[in-house]
Amino acid sequence: MLRTEPEEKHASLAEKIREILLNGLNLSDEVLHYIDSTFSHPSAEALEAIIDDESDSERDSLLDLIFFPDHAVQMQLEDILAREAFQKTDEEKILKALFCGHPPETVLHFPEGRGVLRLSMPEWVAEGFISRLNISRNLDKRVIETIHHHAPDTHQTAFKVRLRNMRSHLTENKIGFLCDFFEKMDFESHDPFNYLGVVLGFLDEIQNGDIWQSLMDKKRVCLQSVQKAVKFEEQLRKSNVETLILQGVRTPHMDKTDALNRIVMIDTISLAVF
Repeated sequence: MLRTEPEEKHASLAEKIREILLNGLNLSDEVLHYIDSTFSHPSAEALEAIIDDESDSERDSLLDLIFFPDHAVQMQLEDILAREAFQKTDEEKILKALFCGHPPETVLHFPEGRGVLRLSMPEWVAEGFISRLNISRNLDKRVIETIHHHAPDTHQTAFKVRLRNMRSHLTENKIGFLCDFFEKMDFESHDPFNYLGVVLGFLDEIQNGDIWQSLMDKKRVCLQSVQKAVKFEEQLRKSNVETLILQGVRTPHMDKTDALNRIVMIDTISLAVF
């Protein structure tokens, strides 16, 4: 597919961002919880007053959260990002294109009849927004081709967004592992996003070593967590939590059920890939 001229591609992405914002943003449960716990369940009007008050110490954090590009936003931008292969230096040019004219605006819809809030995106917020899109992370073609050939159509864009958000660099053995994962994993029988989340979190943690061995090491840690949790439950039958803490007993850092679920997922991934 032919790529557009530099100025045109910057304007194209900026216009798409502006369009998404104009269509309105839905507050995630996490953001709504932060707003309600920090500002005591404010109405849209009360929140507008907070945002207009530049002296409010919570204002900047609030705006940053409201305009955080979640997966739903990123999925709408993925096709453009994949097509144009932006570089880090393009971020400033996209920001300039986004603010060519009046500032971008959005509408926030609050649940339970708490009102609607219209607000403009400040330029400093837009700078963080664009940075979090990871526009310069060009996804490996082999992994993308494997996704296109083997992953369900309805999940492909979401998979690519999650890959774009990875923290670590994809080395050759990680690329090979991901290709095998997308080709061999049964996404119809297992929750695709839970399993991909485990895989990407795991790949972010390890270096360029033996992936099979690293998976088994991760499983061993989970097994140890299960054993510690079982031992702690036994101790709780004999003493209360306060007494155990005074005795220097540490509470398990991983819930037993979570650890068991993680073991099952590691086994499923290992059997599929290896």
